[in-house]
Amino acid sequence: MKPWIPICRVALLLLLGKTGACYALGSGRGPQSDFFVDVQYAFTTSKSKLVGSNDTGTALRYGLGGFAGSNSNLSFLLHFDQDVTNFQLNSSKIDMNWQDTRVRYHLSYFYLGALFTRLEMTADKEGTEIVDAAGSGMGINAGALIGVGRGGSVYIDVMTATLPNMKNAIDQEISIKQRMDIDLGGSIDLTAKLLDMTFGYKIRNVTVQTDSTYQEALYTTYAGIRMSFQF
Repeated sequence: MKPWIPICRVALLLLLGKTGACYALGSGRGPQSDFFVDVQYAFTTSKSKLVGSNDTGTALRYGLGGFAGSNSNLSFLLHFDQDVTNFQLNSSKIDMNWQDTRVRYHLSYFYLGALFTRLEMTADKEGTEIVDAAGSGMGINAGALIGVGRGGSVYIDVMTATLPNMKNAIDQEISIKQRMDIDLGGSIDLTAKLLDMTFGYKIRNVTVQTDSTYQEALYTTYAGIRMSFQF
């Protein structure tokens, strides 16, 4: 047998086998953990055209997910983001509560799937309430997840969606023309099986259409804990 043949076989097994152990975004565990729960705290910098100000705020992120299939090539994630920013310069406030459901198919390091999202949003500009709206939309989710060391992971995750049918309690039409998230992060084992530490940096751009078009940009640094369970 030619000497390069077993080398190629080993390389192929490592590519398919090792990456198969790190599929669902935020798991870093692959077939060893069928279910996981995330809780993260974040600091945000918000640049708002809607209220005409910039400031910092906080965000609470939490979710649960898992994966299925003989090679863990199907995953799901239900995730919640609560972004609240108080703009001290002009006494304004924006509160965005996102609920995201993602279903994805994984192939080697990469994944692609559908995104179903819901937003509840309020905005107060200089003491006047200008948005009190809620609505749902759809989009796509794509990214790459790579196992690092024994149980760790790094990832890049991209989401884009539109919410065309927002209902505003205030007498003004509103829609989300586009939402784009770019998330860079990773995880590190804290214990052999149960606990991981998660961390990352996310950029979110939201295009809000009311009487005009406004660009909302949030820059988020987050860290948290993940609990992984095997059944």
